[in-house]
Amino acid sequence: MEGIIRKLFSGKKILILGFGREGKESLSLISKYIPAKDITIADKSSNSVDTGISMKYKFISGEGYADELYNYDIIVKSPGIPESVFAGVSEERITSQTDMFLMKYRDNTIGVTGTKGKSTTSSLIYHLLRHLGKPAVLVGNIGIPPFSALDIIHDDTIIVMELSAHQLNRIHVSPHIGILLNIFEEHLDHFGTFEKYIDAKCNIFRKQIIGDYLITDMTNQIIESRLDYHCVSDIIPISVQSGIDAIKLRGIHNQYNACAAFEAVRLFCANEREIINGLIDFDPLPHRLEIVGTYEGIVFCNDSISTIPEATIAAIEAVNGDASIGDVDTVILGGFDRGISYKKLAKYLMKNAIRNIILMGEAGKRIGTLIDNTTAVFYADNLENAVEHAFDVTRRGGVCLLSPAASSYDCFKNFEERGNTYKAIIDRHKSRER
Repeated sequence: MEGIIRKLFSGKKILILGFGREGKESLSLISKYIPAKDITIADKSSNSVDTGISMKYKFISGEGYADELYNYDIIVKSPGIPESVFAGVSEERITSQTDMFLMKYRDNTIGVTGTKGKSTTSSLIYHLLRHLGKPAVLVGNIGIPPFSALDIIHDDTIIVMELSAHQLNRIHVSPHIGILLNIFEEHLDHFGTFEKYIDAKCNIFRKQIIGDYLITDMTNQIIESRLDYHCVSDIIPISVQSGIDAIKLRGIHNQYNACAAFEAVRLFCANEREIINGLIDFDPLPHRLEIVGTYEGIVFCNDSISTIPEATIAAIEAVNGDASIGDVDTVILGGFDRGISYKKLAKYLMKNAIRNIILMGEAGKRIGTLIDNTTAVFYADNLENAVEHAFDVTRRGGVCLLSPAASSYDCFKNFEERGNTYKAIIDRHKSRER
């Protein structure tokens, strides 16, 4: 990375914007080759920097932490910085850890994005490559900043990189193999408009070159409408194939994710039977249609990962389509309201006669306004209250599904904490007599 760091930053005034884990790793690498006097750190919270760092580097914090971006020649942004902060700042002056990593390793990289399914698909690809004996690493939005893997990457390493819209936004290089699973309305609080979110997602292929590959859903109108103008790659359509339905993952949406992974790995291995054997051997990730257990005759299912209506609908379909579980009798919805539309979800819930709908948070309140009064709706103050009510109303043999269709940030650090809290509450209640 030394050559890229020196080329990007030598002789320039540098701002590291956002000083969480990724910002700290960016500083650690850049400071190996660039003098401290050329580097400024900015973060809204003053708690993100220790005394040693603040004595060595200029540090800006507080509400105005991003007010003077024009003072810097180049800005290294962290994924969580809102898009509105960069109004009027040219693309050439912005980079990121993802951007720098791809400048160095794009030829080795399989990049995976999509509103939903990217963690499962990335993990599947990594699992398959290891199953086939290929040298591989998994980095990115899965929770592993790419710079943390630099010491274990070699010339023949295949890099599987989960990419969020935040990470893709304003990058200058696209991966050699890009996977765009889907695009649904999401993260409007960060991007401001759905169109800006779409533009960020499409960076998975927009900077690809002739000879690259894009694996995507050609039936998705949002994606298809942009390919003619921005894509020079070889396109590989994703389609659900026979033989992949034997995997442990529930639901047609997960079979679709498995087929995307299959297409990516097939570029490295012609033995299709061996790839499918690897798929069958894959264990699902937590918080994705995870069966918590059966208590008091109720099957509790944790799908905390679902933060949009389309994911919740897919989750209900997957559970109802699995005869070994039972049908959804109670669904727990809601959380932080990002402003996305819930009309489709409300219509689906009423049409499919879900008996009990438990709503939480501001998103839950808005969902409630769209559901007619013939459906049993309960407004819960918190997740514990929601689970208590679920124990009371869910029929024996039925499923209580946590699939919120909303972000967790009103009460939880992330969807993982929400899912773990759900499981802990159930565990505390499981011996309770009705």
